Amino acid sequence: MAFIELDNICKSFKTGNKETIVHKDLSLKIEKGELVAIMGKSGCGKTTLLNILAGIDYPDSGKYLFDGTETDIRSTRDGIEFRRNRVGMILQHFALINDYTVFENVELGLWETKLPRSERNSRTNAVLDRLGIRKLADSYPDKLSGGEKQRVAIGRAIISDPMLVLADEPTGSLDSETEKEIIDLIRELNSTLGMTFVIVTHDDEVANCCNRVITLQKH
Repeated sequence: MAFIELDNICKSFKTGNKETIVHKDLSLKIEKGELVAIMGKSGCGKTTLLNILAGIDYPDSGKYLFDGTETDIRSTRDGIEFRRNRVGMILQHFALINDYTVFENVELGLWETKLPRSERNSRTNAVLDRLGIRKLADSYPDKLSGGEKQRVAIGRAIISDPMLVLADEPTGSLDSETEKEIIDLIRELNSTLGMTFVIVTHDDEVANCCNRVITLQKH
């Protein structure tokens, strides 16, 4: 059985009397430990798919199975419970809190856990070391480069040791040299930690670094 399985997922949005179909009978499978790129033209539902996988949004119909268990996400609280210790997220524009240090921003990835302070500190320092940003622990986001900010965002996503990491255009705000560094880092984390990564991207170079590409069609 696949790690992630979507079976005939349908999703639409209504604006007034107008209904826009984003996904119709979408089915796909992702195996544990894969590094998968999601591609397609603007408006084809890439981000909506990512939100469904994260439990931020949910389908109108169809099944979403995660690690062999069918999910039943119908509210914000359901989504929070689903993501806890299962899903980490990396966003294009970093989504760091400017009033928090690098250490505090990474530690935020543990806010839904009940770990004692000593364990939180230990985990945060270990992630900072792994990502090569321990020396920036007391710095604030406005003092960081784009690549450093994305490393902080990645640290926040992986600190809870999730089974699945979702990334929405993780290199979209970076120059080409820094983009390569971040993709190499993601590949290394995927290989050494065994986490499954699903990356939404418009960039062929990013997609070519993944194990598999899933291309969505616009309805």
